[in-house]
Amino acid sequence: METGFKDDMAASQAESGRDLKVESIDLRDFRNFREFSMREIGPLTILVGPNAVGKTSVIEAIQMMTALRSFRTNQYSQMIRWESPAACVDAGLSGVGRSLEMSLSLREGKRVYSLNGKSKRVQDLKGLLPAVSFSPDDLNLVKGPDSNRREAVDALGAQLSKNFYAVKSDYAKLIRQRNRALKDGAPDAYIESIDDVLVLVAAQLISYRLHIIGKMQPAFGDYYRDISGGAETLGVRYLPSWLQSVDGGAGLLDTFEFDKHECARALQRSLASRRGEERARGKTVVGPHADKLAFMLDGRDALHFSSQGQQRSIVLAFKLAEAAVIDRTLDQRPVLLLDDVLSELDEARRRYFMGFISNDLQTFITTTNAECLSREVREQARIVNLDQEEVCGDEAFRYLR
Repeated sequence: METGFKDDMAASQAESGRDLKVESIDLRDFRNFREFSMREIGPLTILVGPNAVGKTSVIEAIQMMTALRSFRTNQYSQMIRWESPAACVDAGLSGVGRSLEMSLSLREGKRVYSLNGKSKRVQDLKGLLPAVSFSPDDLNLVKGPDSNRREAVDALGAQLSKNFYAVKSDYAKLIRQRNRALKDGAPDAYIESIDDVLVLVAAQLISYRLHIIGKMQPAFGDYYRDISGGAETLGVRYLPSWLQSVDGGAGLLDTFEFDKHECARALQRSLASRRGEERARGKTVVGPHADKLAFMLDGRDALHFSSQGQQRSIVLAFKLAEAAVIDRTLDQRPVLLLDDVLSELDEARRRYFMGFISNDLQTFITTTNAECLSREVREQARIVNLDQEEVCGDEAFRYLR
């Protein structure tokens, strides 16, 4: 099955190409906009304006057309303008020798994509033009709950591999089914029948996660050393919820390789041994949804042993490693979406990050004050000023509230 993951990534690489960019974006009844349009989009766009003017909504719409997800919500109905029946986003994507028209319709909590006028499933569009987003919430990646770190790896995996997306979706459905059975007091035989499938899907999901973490590890450590200017070693450890102790899983965590069949058997034993606890709580307590990821600085968990500066360097290194893995795996440079985050970084980290994105990454930045960026960056960028006017812009940029 792991070979299938690698083959899937190779297929995605063949379908994409490193020249693809966002050329235009149009919103209708999306969030607070009745209409919003940008044309002739170049390598660097800076959206400037006060809070609540809609800067983040533009970034979110671009993410929905690239990463095919939102960093703000999983509820599509929240993206539809108040009292409107539906929202639409259109994007023009272009590269050397090709032009693509991509559309998204949001209605009644559902999303429908099309490419060049033909309806497409989400999994068919994975990896076409990936994106890396960075918002202030991401600065809690180190100190925040384990779910943040799991989601960060899973979101990357879903862009790299259609198989990953399918396996993660299958696992989520099985967990929902199993949790309902536990709450309803279903017989052990029925829960065990779910477990027979669940442990196989879970082992595959863990295998995929470890494969992705293994691909990120070298760049992650290298970027951290460059950003921090120190000699600390940064790594990632994966802590399965079905292991009795961290020491028991040390080999798995260090090598990012393991026997999937043994993993499935160990997980099945753990599920059986904790059945009473699960029935009392009405939910599944072990499995990939409860696993932990830890950032390790010189062998110590950064959750407990890191300064705020170290935490921000770790997050910055993680985002840069995401972009590097996408580029190497899909042969497509991702779009970089920075939502009001540069003001949260000190001058040294901001300068390092801006030096990285100047390396031919199409980038969208939102900020309340463009002065936080260097003059050199501002001179390279197209600066779009959003304000509270009802109508603003020219043929290349306009919006209507």
